[in-house]
Parts: sequence; structure tokens; C-alpha cells
Amino acid sequence: MKRKKGKLILILGLLLSVSGVFSSIPANASNDDWGFGFTIQANQANSRSSARYRETTKTNNQWKVNMQKSGEGGGTITRYWLEVPNGTNVSTSKNVKQGGGAYYTNAYSDASKKNVHLTAENNNYTTATYRVSGYWDEETN
Repeated sequence: MKRKKGKLILILGLLLSVSGVFSSIPANASNDDWGFGFTIQANQANSRSSARYRETTKTNNQWKVNMQKSGEGGGTITRYWLEVPNGTNVSTSKNVKQGGGAYYTNAYSDASKKNVHLTAENNNYTTATYRVSGYWDEETN
């Protein structure tokens, strides 16, 4: 009886681990909330998140960003845009207010079928640095 119970537990564990792998595969072009957090550099130097793959070829499939926390203070603004790994901008920038909810923006065709980074800079030229966090999505529909 112990042997059958052990086999059953092993089989259930394998099934759960396999289902966990498949459930972590992202659906294409869905409206997800991927967490981000990084330090905004001084003198408008760029900071960016890890890359996500932008599956779509539709420039009107907007990307989004929601800055929930800013070390600069409540209601302050940070500028965000998308970049490909070589540093080329693949969207217009968007001034995002901390606590202002999700901001949606179109991407350029150069962002199609590529890894993109959420990139940001201080909207003011200053020597200060601060931490930001929130969520973003490389494509939303």
C-alpha cells in the first residue's frame, strides 16, 4: 500500500510541475502586468527593464506603463519609452505621473517581432537618482 501511495504522489507531483511549466508560457498579445523596478540615473541617463518579446506587427497594439512608486515623490513625472537591445528607440516617449494609472502608447514598426526594453529617464536634468517601480506590458491586445 505504501508503494502505491508513493507512486501516486510522484505522479501527481510530476503532473503539477508539467502544468506549471505550461501555465508560465505567456499568451501572445495579451494585456499583462509585468513588474519592473530600477533606478533612474542622474543627468537624464537611460535606465531600463529586462527585455520582453513584442510578438505583434501592429503598431496600434499599444504598450503600457504604470509607475506605482517613485523615490522622487508622489505625483512626480518620469519619461518612459521602448528600446530594442542595441539602444534604438522604438516608440515615442510618454511622461508618466506616479500614481496616475496606466499610460498607453503606440510603438514604431521597428518594435515588431523583437525584444524590447521599457526604458526611462528623469524628465528633469538633475544629478539626483531615485528608484521607480510598477508594471508594464510590451503589447496589450
